Amino acid sequence: MKNFDIENNEKISTGFKTPEHYFEQFEAKMMQEISAKNPSKNEVKVVSLFYRKQVWISSIAALFLLAIAIPVYFNMAKESNLDATTIENYLAEQQSVGTTELTKHLTDEDISELENALTNDNVTDETIENYLSESANLDYLLNE
Repeated sequence: MKNFDIENNEKISTGFKTPEHYFEQFEAKMMQEISAKNPSKNEVKVVSLFYRKQVWISSIAALFLLAIAIPVYFNMAKESNLDATTIENYLAEQQSVGTTELTKHLTDEDISELENALTNDNVTDETIENYLSESANLDYLLNE
């Protein structure tokens, strides 16, 4: 390999040259590019007042809806509990409901309560005869 002496040999050029008057004009060019990107510094972001009103109006509407919906929900839950008389009237009006359909829906507790109620009441033969004689559907009761 050849000996290479940096001080005595010609210097190698990098291939890059700065343009004439580059550093004198650099600041002016930079400011010109910045002003071209931002046309005016006084421009302010505009926020619509209607947007704020829209948020308030929608929040008030949501509160109003909740104020109406919550009491309605709880009142509907209370109304779902039916009275015994209402159920009896409904079953009396239904012609197709027989004792077999009713007994299918009774639980063991219900049957034991009915047995206790019948044994605790002093039902005599006279009361049963009176009930049957006053009933209009005597044939129906005897056949069923």
